[in-house]
Order: sequence, then C-alpha cells, then structure tokens
Amino acid sequence: MNLHTSESKKIIEALFEAHFHKLVLSAFRYVKDYDEASEIVQDVFVKIWQNFEKIKEVKDLKGYLFKAVKNSSFNYIKHIKVKERFINHTKYLGDSVEKSREETISEEETRQKINEAINKLPPNWREALLLSKYNRLKYHEIAEEMDISPKTVEKYISKAFKFLRVELKDVHFISIIFLNLFSHK
Repeated sequence: MNLHTSESKKIIEALFEAHFHKLVLSAFRYVKDYDEASEIVQDVFVKIWQNFEKIKEVKDLKGYLFKAVKNSSFNYIKHIKVKERFINHTKYLGDSVEKSREETISEEETRQKINEAINKLPPNWREALLLSKYNRLKYHEIAEEMDISPKTVEKYISKAFKFLRVELKDVHFISIIFLNLFSHK
C-alpha cells in the first residue's frame, strides 16, 4: 500500500471540507436518502484516497468529485433495483402456488435465508452475480460495468455460487430451485 504524503492528506481534507455537504446534497437528489447519500460521498473520498496517485493528475477535482458521486449514486440505485427485482422474484415463486400456513412460514424463512446469504457475499461478488442473473448481462458487459476483467467477473460469480451452496446447505429443496434459477444463462 502506498503511503500518502502529508500534502496529499491536506489536499483530500481540503476537498472534503469544501465539498462534502454539497456532494451529499447532490447524491441525495438521486438516492432520496440522506444516510445513503452521505455513505456514497464517503465511499468516493475513500476511493480518492486509495487512488490518489492517479487522481492527482485530474485538472478539475471538483468536477471529478461531482461526477464520481453521480456515478456512485446511479450504481447504488441500480443495486437497489436489482435487489428489489430479486425480492419480487422470490415472492413470485412463493406466491405462484397456494400453500398452507406452515408452508408459507417455511418459505418466508427460506426467502429470508437466501436474502441473508446473498447479503453476506462480498460486494463485488454480489454485484457480479446479480448483474449476471437478474439483469442478464454477459460477463464482458458486467466487466465494463464494474470496470474489471471478464475473468475477474467469472471468478466472482463462481466464488459467489460456492459460498451460497455452503451458506444455503440447510435449505435443501429451495436452495436447489434458487441455484437452478441462477444457473441458466
């Protein structure tokens, strides 16, 4: 890891002080949630800190910050929409056949376990998996979206499936259905 100079630290602190609240308001316009907007802006600053060597070449840092926040806000919105589609899809599976009260409770618990398992995935694995299976994007499209290589996308999705199989081993029948849904391209 690259040690940052006190000069780079001062630059980032100055940018943070000067623009944080305006950036949060900008993100809020898109995500409509102040806490999430604040998180998005903080994440942008973390990425700037981590990639400061590349970013110090940017001429218009203020413009760069606002564009980064806008893009991160859109990514957040896409993630929420994918997650909502997943939840609706699992509800549809559960609602497609009339069930007894016990079956409904059991399926609700199963849905919850599946959601929890997906939420336990590292963010990059989860995003790659959901983009592949819910947005039906191909690996090269996901790679472009996530700014990584197609091989990395393949690795993320493979690791996500392995994790979900282990995590959902107690949810035999439903996890098989769930994994089958995800398995076809």
